[in-house]
Amino acid sequence: MKSYINAILGSFVPAFEKGIFEIRFSFKRLTVRTLFHDFISVASSIGFVILPAFLIGFIFLLLPQGRDTLLLVVENLSAFNFWPIFFLLLGIAAWSMVSEISVRYAIYISDNSGKNLSDDRVAWRKTVQKLLAAAFLLWPSFIVFVSMFWCMLSATYMEKVPRFLCFGTCFILIYWLMSFLSNLYFRKSGKASAGVYLKTKLGERSLPDREQQYLRKLYGIYQDFIYTLPKASSFQKGYKEELQHFSDYFTKSTMDFTASFPQNPKVLIETRIVPAEFKLIDSEKLLKGRGELYKWTYQIPASFYNGLHRQIKLFAGVSFLLFLLIAFIPGWWPVFSWIGAPALICFAFACYTGIYAGLLYLDKSLLRNWKISVRFLLVIILIICSFYNQDHPVRMTAHKTKTRETVVDHFNRWFMNYKADIDKQKDKEDQQKKYPVVFICAEGGALRTGAYTSLFLSSLSAKLEKEQNIDFKRSIFAISGVSGGAVGLGLYNALTFENNVQVSSKTSVELSKQFFQHDTLSPIIGKMLFGDFLNLFLPIHIKLFDRSIALEKSWEQSYQSLINHNQENVFSSSFASGKIKPNQPLFIINTTEVETGLQCWVSNLVPDSLALKNQRDLLAEKVNDLNYSTAINFSTRFPLFSPAAKVGGLNGNPRLHYLDGGYVENTGSASMLEVLQLLKSRSPYFNQITPIVITLLFSEEDKTTPNIRFGNEFIEILNALTHTRSGNSKISRFQLKQFLNRDSIGLPIDEPLTPEEKKVPMNWVLSAQSMNNITRDIEDKLNNTSETGIINKLRIHHLNFPQNKVVE
Repeated sequence: MKSYINAILGSFVPAFEKGIFEIRFSFKRLTVRTLFHDFISVASSIGFVILPAFLIGFIFLLLPQGRDTLLLVVENLSAFNFWPIFFLLLGIAAWSMVSEISVRYAIYISDNSGKNLSDDRVAWRKTVQKLLAAAFLLWPSFIVFVSMFWCMLSATYMEKVPRFLCFGTCFILIYWLMSFLSNLYFRKSGKASAGVYLKTKLGERSLPDREQQYLRKLYGIYQDFIYTLPKASSFQKGYKEELQHFSDYFTKSTMDFTASFPQNPKVLIETRIVPAEFKLIDSEKLLKGRGELYKWTYQIPASFYNGLHRQIKLFAGVSFLLFLLIAFIPGWWPVFSWIGAPALICFAFACYTGIYAGLLYLDKSLLRNWKISVRFLLVIILIICSFYNQDHPVRMTAHKTKTRETVVDHFNRWFMNYKADIDKQKDKEDQQKKYPVVFICAEGGALRTGAYTSLFLSSLSAKLEKEQNIDFKRSIFAISGVSGGAVGLGLYNALTFENNVQVSSKTSVELSKQFFQHDTLSPIIGKMLFGDFLNLFLPIHIKLFDRSIALEKSWEQSYQSLINHNQENVFSSSFASGKIKPNQPLFIINTTEVETGLQCWVSNLVPDSLALKNQRDLLAEKVNDLNYSTAINFSTRFPLFSPAAKVGGLNGNPRLHYLDGGYVENTGSASMLEVLQLLKSRSPYFNQITPIVITLLFSEEDKTTPNIRFGNEFIEILNALTHTRSGNSKISRFQLKQFLNRDSIGLPIDEPLTPEEKKVPMNWVLSAQSMNNITRDIEDKLNNTSETGIINKLRIHHLNFPQNKVVE
């Protein structure tokens, strides 16, 4: 009965109780200062385990993005998709087991306190070793369990029965995994006696007794083992004579007897004898050495720790093979979505830890006579490869972009058609003098603003079509996006204007939800933690490992899943294929050039008089023809999560890099202001329009001022760097509004996403809860009947939009 209960509850409770007892025992014998010093001393050798452990705690407990990915695991379970929870449990188990042996091995190697500290301090250090190994064995399970519990409390959008059923299943499975691991590592069997230890399935007690004996001495397992006996010269007369009589046994015998004295079974008992495998060093110096002790110095051969080394080689080998396997999985395969981001993170940290333990084994045991360590060689290789590696080159064709129309020429053509369409709906005497033209800016913020942007525009179009028969999308001339906002505008533009089959606004709403609930995070995580990490140690760039390409292809697959086979996949087609359709808008994708700090454009039209035009219009000279998805990705690259795009570097061309457009200005307002100023100065039709600029923002403006009171000089520099872009964004938005309000020529409308970030995380995948929060916020905005509502703002200004021609 007791064994049955232990199998269910696990053995971590009695192990925990024993740990508490040993801690209390040490507190009675040692000062707090000594306890703390020795704890830090032991823990300092396992930083490669501690860092990932605390990082995973930060990701899953403190980051809304991490909790949202765990929530997706539960949502998949509710939809009877069991793969994410299955792989998550495997990832937790792998990371737990690798962490446990890596902690022990690192301490075995580094801690030699048994030679020079008191027995009480050595006992405390042994306790710390056991506690750390046990803690990191159970840490991954504990963190995921607590984080999922937090997710359950916040998942109020789910019905009670499915919520408790799905979360309850996850809790049971994680607890069972903790019990299973604790039984493997803590549940003892057998009988103990002198030199014989109780056994466990895994862990230190699974090793041969003789190995355990020397591992527990805390001598540093690869350091020389020294056996000592006192010299008679150290004692007074009476004692000196007795000790001299004992010393004569080995000092006046044959050299062979003297050398083998500590390894002679006729002299020493079994538990004190030096193992025969130990190799004596400098036997001729045994009796000649100075000092108060006779010393036998032995080198411990690596073969002595065969049991431990088998475990290290097994875990390190499996970690390396698993790392290679995941690294070589193509990012566009659905495998990463099956595994899920949380499991990939656990597998990655398991692989890193296991591989590093293997490198320790190479440096400290197998190749310990090498003058340079393998780890140092890898650092040198990393530095050299960083110089030769092409550093995420942009995926583009060998030929230049087809000749594009200029912004002004296209506007003139667009406006004449637009004006004619509106005038057809009016009598000549009712024809208006001003025509509403919409310009849209979308702020950066990953899929938080990406989903919000596409859903807001589609929902607004659908509402105006249904209630007022207005063809809102026909009035859009220009869209300017940054980062996630560029993705949202890219999807809206693809569905509404680029698609070769017309899609209604109502359908566009549903397709947008499907697109942004597709898991694009897992391919990024998989390639970032495995493929791209491996590519750091290679002198050439391998496309299969590139996480930016994985993201682009993930978008292409997501879009393909929305359309029929007879429709063109806009995301995998050319971005700028020459002259665009008459009713198609100007699409500005904002990016930042690293080498100059300039905010640059990837645009389907040629900006006529853009400041520093040849430098900032990338498709003019610097970039060849590229896919729609690649063009959008110019604005979504935010290291370390997504790498910079490399352009040039060959045939004498300068090597340039491009990052998220939000590094300079995060709302797209600066580019839109340049467009409006250009049209005002060069188009004869600008005085016939009422420009309406709708800015879709990451959140409501935070009007609080940071109060720097700690680490002033460092925090001041950090805040200046991080707040520069928000300052640029504020200035650009102010100047844009100033331009529109001057002589009342236009109408600025700001529409920030209301839910705070913890309810809709800035992430590359969104849970159903996050999507529901976005949808509710959009519905509230569109149903707002007050003067602040966007529908009323458009109505109050008596703007006559084109009538809808689409019949759903």
